[in-house]
Amino acid sequence: MFILKPDDLRFDLTFAAQRAFMLPLVWFVFRVLNDVRVEGLEHFEEVEGESIILAPNHTSAWDSWVGTVWALSARKRLIARDSYTCVLAAPENVPTPALKLLTSLLGAIPVDRERGVEQFALQDTVRIMREGKRRVVLTVYPEGTRSRDGRLRQRGKAGIGWLVHETNAPVVPIYHHGATRMPGLGMNLQLKVGKPIRFDAYRDAPKAPGTYRAITEQIMTSLRGLEADVLGARRGRSLTAARAARAARAAPAPAPESPASAPITAPPPPDLVESSAG
Repeated sequence: MFILKPDDLRFDLTFAAQRAFMLPLVWFVFRVLNDVRVEGLEHFEEVEGESIILAPNHTSAWDSWVGTVWALSARKRLIARDSYTCVLAAPENVPTPALKLLTSLLGAIPVDRERGVEQFALQDTVRIMREGKRRVVLTVYPEGTRSRDGRLRQRGKAGIGWLVHETNAPVVPIYHHGATRMPGLGMNLQLKVGKPIRFDAYRDAPKAPGTYRAITEQIMTSLRGLEADVLGARRGRSLTAARAARAARAAPAPAPESPASAPITAPPPPDLVESSAG
């Protein structure tokens, strides 16, 4: 993976690759082959025109496609020629040179998880967001690595806190459920976008690990709230369906009608019989 230079070339190529390849693929996988429900897209209106950091939970290699591209493709003005949509990615998870080239063109920024914030990729990302040549829509996974069971069990990494402190960009938390087995066929995926979080209170805070961890923990708290909403709603629907099924099984079957209870019809009067026969 690599970072294209100059900036304008990188922005234009990424936009073209996303519109020509990524958005059609994501639309086909998540709108045709599978069922995706999205809640909270109206929250993007609160950060209209601003550079933002998207903070989804991390469950599979499809997270960047799900948490970023699908949500943004539902609001196409967020992927535009005057925007740069990108994601921090680990190069070791991209196996072949051809895929490394493709993911770089699609907006993946290679980050070495063993190195600190002084590495070029992170410093260059901060520079782009500060300069404001384009609106930047950056995806960063607060967990830093994938959750094996899809749950938010891992402590967030301070790296996203550092990025927020350096750029003062608002953070949009995103929680998705059902992406662990993607891509698939006929699956149900739920994606919930949370209310943007602003960290103006930390603008004058010291550049220290404690500050970065505090910002990260606030983001993780918001994600846990989204997780509770999504999983709670799913459990509620499952319980309702289970109760309905049990009630249907427990309901007594209607008793068959006995001959004795059948209505008795009186024969017609003799005069009517005679008149009808004549």
